[in-house]
Amino acid sequence: MNIASSRMGLPLFRSSLIALAVCIAGAGCSSFKHQITDLGPTLADLPEAEIPVVLEPVAVVSREEIEAMYRSALSVAEDAELRHQIQIRLADIAMARNEDAQITSETGGVFFSDTIDMYDQLIQLQAAQAGVADERLLYRVSKAYALDARMGESDARLAALVAANPDSPFAAEAQFRRAELAFGQQEYRQAYDLYSAVVEFGEETPFFLNAVYMQGWSLFKQDRYHQSLVPFGTVMDKLLPPGIATGDLSDSQKSLLADTLKVMGFSFSYLDGPDTIAEFADTHGEREYQHLIYRQLGDLYLDKKRYRDAANTYSAFVSRYPESQFSPELTVKTIDVYLKGNFPKDVLPAKEAYVQRFGLTSAYWQNRTPEQRATYSATLETYLDEVSSYYHAEAQALVAANKKYRAGALKKAPDAAEPYFLKAAGFYGEILKTFPENTRKAELTFLMAEALHDAGNLNDAVTAYEQVAYEFLDEQRGATAGYAAILTLDRMLKEYEGTAQQTDEALLALQTHRINSAISFADYYPADERAVAVLTNAAERLYREGDKEQAIVVATRLTKWQPTQSLALQKTAWLVLAHSQFELEAYEPAEAAYRHLLTIVTETDKDRGQVLDRIAASMYKRAEKEIAVGAKSQGVNRLLSIALIAPQTELAVNGQYDAANYLIEMKDWTRAERVLIDFQQRFPSNKLAKTIPPKLAVIYQETQQWDKAAEQLVIMSSSDADPETRRSALYLSAELYHKSGNGPLAEKTYEDYIKRYPVPFDLALEARVQLMAMAEKRGSIRTQERWMNELIKVDAKAGANRNARSTYLAAQSASYFAGKDLKAFESIKLRAPIKKTLKAKRKAMDRTLKSYKTVIDYGVAEFATEANHRIGEVYANLYQELLDSERPKGLDELTMEQYEIMLEEQAYPFKGKAVDMLVINAERSWGGFYDKWVKQSFDALEELLPARYGKKESIVEVSKGVH
Repeated sequence: MNIASSRMGLPLFRSSLIALAVCIAGAGCSSFKHQITDLGPTLADLPEAEIPVVLEPVAVVSREEIEAMYRSALSVAEDAELRHQIQIRLADIAMARNEDAQITSETGGVFFSDTIDMYDQLIQLQAAQAGVADERLLYRVSKAYALDARMGESDARLAALVAANPDSPFAAEAQFRRAELAFGQQEYRQAYDLYSAVVEFGEETPFFLNAVYMQGWSLFKQDRYHQSLVPFGTVMDKLLPPGIATGDLSDSQKSLLADTLKVMGFSFSYLDGPDTIAEFADTHGEREYQHLIYRQLGDLYLDKKRYRDAANTYSAFVSRYPESQFSPELTVKTIDVYLKGNFPKDVLPAKEAYVQRFGLTSAYWQNRTPEQRATYSATLETYLDEVSSYYHAEAQALVAANKKYRAGALKKAPDAAEPYFLKAAGFYGEILKTFPENTRKAELTFLMAEALHDAGNLNDAVTAYEQVAYEFLDEQRGATAGYAAILTLDRMLKEYEGTAQQTDEALLALQTHRINSAISFADYYPADERAVAVLTNAAERLYREGDKEQAIVVATRLTKWQPTQSLALQKTAWLVLAHSQFELEAYEPAEAAYRHLLTIVTETDKDRGQVLDRIAASMYKRAEKEIAVGAKSQGVNRLLSIALIAPQTELAVNGQYDAANYLIEMKDWTRAERVLIDFQQRFPSNKLAKTIPPKLAVIYQETQQWDKAAEQLVIMSSSDADPETRRSALYLSAELYHKSGNGPLAEKTYEDYIKRYPVPFDLALEARVQLMAMAEKRGSIRTQERWMNELIKVDAKAGANRNARSTYLAAQSASYFAGKDLKAFESIKLRAPIKKTLKAKRKAMDRTLKSYKTVIDYGVAEFATEANHRIGEVYANLYQELLDSERPKGLDELTMEQYEIMLEEQAYPFKGKAVDMLVINAERSWGGFYDKWVKQSFDALEELLPARYGKKESIVEVSKGVH
């Protein structure tokens, strides 16, 4: 019901008239009161309907005919009650006739005077008879007054109706009509009370909802906006209970809903707007239709061009109900208000907030079904596109501004562009994740890649570029994106070089990615003019980074590329191919590739020498392989042939040198000698020439050309750069001269060695031994003894170098000289006068003892036992010599006896000393040492002390029998 119709009350009266007409047409209606209280049987009580065999047509009776019949009946009726009922029917017919006349009238006027008179007479009659007026007649006459616009009289009749019959079925309508009249007369307080009286009848009355609605209006008209919200809220609750949407309402309900929202909007606007809405909800509880109230208020502000208030209202709902299904829509309305109100600075943040609040990463999105998301995803996509484009454009503008700043065209430094690029990239990415089937996904991915690149997020930029190039295969941007990915990877590698904390594994992965990206570019976009250069660079990187197998694959592809590329690119491809094959030890194809390169590089090309070197190296390595598998002759020939292809290369020199070495290994002495001598002649200044003499020395040794071998070693001893080699060569040359029988040169060389190399001590010692032996061999005792003395001296001066060998040789030499002293001692015989010869003997003895004492001091057992024995022999010899000495002549028997006694006394101590020395030797056997000198000491002791040492061991046989 709208406000105007509610005030007039016409639809209510019209419905009553229709009901009355039905009753009249039925001719059997009782009073309205009876109708309401006794409705008669229900459908369940009716017998089953039967179809009549013949349908009789119902005759149509006009209102005039009915009125005539009632008047005829009135003229003959005598019963007062019946006459009263007929009069009521006649008044109702007049009422209906007048209503029709009023409806069809074009001029207006008074139509119900006669009807009013009829009803008033009936009311007075009934009041006189029953003491109370019929409520229906009061209702009907009040209506007639109202239809003739006599509102005061109409209201009086209604007041009388309610006062007399407060429980009447007409009471609610009567009160409602009275409230409408009061409201129309701007008696809003009275109207509120009357509407409240209607409400008290409860929801069963058809006037309930309109009465509640008009309660709100009555309060509103009194400026009681807060209070008015309560009845208006009740209307909303009745129209939109939980689970009912606006689309479920009838047209009249929708109209009432719109009117209610409108007046509530006014109320909230007169108060504190959205804050009051929130307070009302906090007090009276939340409702599902809350969005309608916020929307109504926001729309009201918008109509009044209060743009900021409108935007704040929509935003207030979104803030309070972030999870509402209507939040996206009201956020859009907020943004539209900013546009209409010319608030451009607020538009972008609002759209960005929309994306964050309802986008893919939001809880709102996660909590929605695909169908629910679809209700706002189009807007989301639009805003994402706009926001991403804005930040990208803003970032590019900042880049340009920064260039101007660096050039001095701007005084103030602008903001950094990178954060804007990152934001743009993030929004591009969100579009793609949110709408994976977007028809612009290739374009958006490319833009995201560009933004990521410019922001410095190179790794993600590469991923996006390659997605455009190799996943989407975008015809417009694919090649550009693929090439951009390669350039970005180059930048990453360059930055990596200065980043110490990066790991080798990360570098390897990045290098591999760069190469694979380049190969993919050539695979997917071979017609692009950059494809060959990119692939060539990939081949170079594969080679440089160690993936030789893949480098060969790519380089081979390049060598067959059509159309033929520039010589520079061809040269690079063949170089990569040849180098890779060479380093994978595929020397034969490598040699072929290098030979092909010679057809590309010119004589003046700086790389020509390198190519020749590599040809030589390939041949050299092939020869090595041949030699390794046993084809030495073939390998040697290949080494020697290098000089024919690349004579100026170092490997040609090395090849000849190595060929000589292999010929030595093969014991092809004649050919090896020839190659080495040729090498000496052709390359006398080469450092390898200095190593030829030892090799020739080996050849000469193997062919038993000792003198020639020695000559080469002598050359080495003065020419070789290594001091140790020089020393060894000199010693070996002396040995070879000795071996060849060239004694003089051998002795000269040994003596030269001793002078030049007193250390190492051991080898110089052996040189002296050799010289001593050679002197002994040729019978030069003097020279031999000279070298023996040398051995004694060097041992004494050796210090830390002294060792068992030097001590042995010194002991041996000392023993030799002690032996000479022993012979001198033994050659002196005691003759009379004994005193004279004994003196000489004693002197020789002292010298001999001293010499053997020196031998003993060396501690060499072999010579120590001899020395001990010899000392014992010296004492025993002197003892025996004294006993056997020549006696003086002319002595008498007594004197001779005394002489003998004296001689024995002189000799006996020497026997004791002899025994002591021999016992020392004998006791060595107790420790497990036993040699010929120990044995001889035992023999001597047996002679000197037969009673002690001359006993024979007796063996007693023991019976093993059992007794």
